[in-house]
Amino acid sequence: MNLLRRNIYNVFILKNKKIKIGYNNKVHFFFHTLDEKINSIKENEEAYNFEDTIIRRINKMNNTALVFTCENINKKKINNPYIWELIYNRINEIYHSFSLTEIIVLFHAYCNSISFDIKSMNSLINFLWNILENKINDVEDLSSLLALYVCAEKTKNLTKREHISNLILQRYITLIEQDKIFHINEIRLSIFLKILCSHNKNIIQVDKKYIMQFSNDISKIIIRNINTLMLCLHFFIKYQIYDEPFIILLKQIQNLLIFKKEINVNVILKYFSFISNLRNPYALQEIKNVLSIIYLSKCEIIGAQIISTSLKL
Repeated sequence: MNLLRRNIYNVFILKNKKIKIGYNNKVHFFFHTLDEKINSIKENEEAYNFEDTIIRRINKMNNTALVFTCENINKKKINNPYIWELIYNRINEIYHSFSLTEIIVLFHAYCNSISFDIKSMNSLINFLWNILENKINDVEDLSSLLALYVCAEKTKNLTKREHISNLILQRYITLIEQDKIFHINEIRLSIFLKILCSHNKNIIQVDKKYIMQFSNDISKIIIRNINTLMLCLHFFIKYQIYDEPFIILLKQIQNLLIFKKEINVNVILKYFSFISNLRNPYALQEIKNVLSIIYLSKCEIIGAQIISTSLKL
């Protein structure tokens, strides 16, 4: 009887194309939702097991295992402040066994963790800064210094941020002079820009030739983050660099204006108002193109609002 019912139902469904499509879509949606729920349950179970393993083993971990665990906590997006308290206790017990790089990795991992809390874990933050106090000048690796900058910024330590900013600039200049290649991605770029665009008088002044080199580095990066893009604009206008890298940036701004509506055009217009000594006709044309897109987008918004109001009436 059940088989007969199923056959009749299937024949009815398959004969009607519209019903078939609706039926298939519902079945697909059902299994898609079911798969999502199953995957979510699996992920939660794995996260729980991972947390449980850490809590049970953390008091026996050596320095290497602890560093590896901290990085894994972030990869798995674990939000558990208690685990970081246990990590702090373990670091306190074996901190003499850590290398300088390992301490930096640990600190950077905590500052990037979901559980980061400057108030409740102030003791861990101060402890790590105290360990690093007389060792920051010994950090040769530029990547490690950039990680420390993030720590200083996240923990709101202005003194350390100034100190690390100067070290970053010095190391970067050294790499340029030695013709060594340092890969700059968008995250690293934003840190460099924050330093170079700072009005802090305690940060060293960089020679124009290194600024020009950095502007060339910017042109090689595809920038997707709007804040980073605005920092780039700030950089070029501050140092009055209006050559090819500036033109490339303006074209990226045009793309974002077309495809990303959330960009604040008022910020762009404000930066443009500070432009002076612009003698590059190609750069001037690209600025005009940006302004045209802004104008057209404004007209589009106003037009949509008028149509919406008319429909309501």
